[in-house]
Amino acid sequence: AAESPITMASQVRQVSKAFNKANAVQAARALSSATSSFTLPDMPYDYHELEPVLSKDIMELHHKKHHQTYVNNLNAAMEKFVDAQAKDDVATMISLQGALRFNGGGHVNHSIFLDKPCS
Repeated sequence: AAESPITMASQVRQVSKAFNKANAVQAARALSSATSSFTLPDMPYDYHELEPVLSKDIMELHHKKHHQTYVNNLNAAMEKFVDAQAKDDVATMISLQGALRFNGGGHVNHSIFLDKPCS
C-alpha cells in the first residue's frame, strides 16, 4: 500500500530537522526506521482529467517516469545507507545525505502535487 503524502511529509520533516541540526546519521536512521521501502503512490484521478491545462502525456510521463525515478533513487540510497549502517560506516552514511534529501524531498513533493494539484 502506498503511503499517504501526510505520513511521508511528517517523516521528511523529522529527517529534515535532524539534517538541519547537522546530524545526518540520526536523520537517515529515522528515515530508515520509518519504512522498509518507498512506493509510487497511485494517481487519485486519470491522467487526462487535467486537460487542457496539463496534457495526459505530460501527467503520465511526470508520474510514471519522473516521480518513479525519485522513488527508485530514494530506495537505492536507503539500501546503501542500511548496508553502511550495518557496517558502522559513518562516512558512507553521511555521504548519502544529499541523495536521501534530494530524492526523499522529490518523492514527497510530487506525492503532494499529484494528489492535490489544484488545492
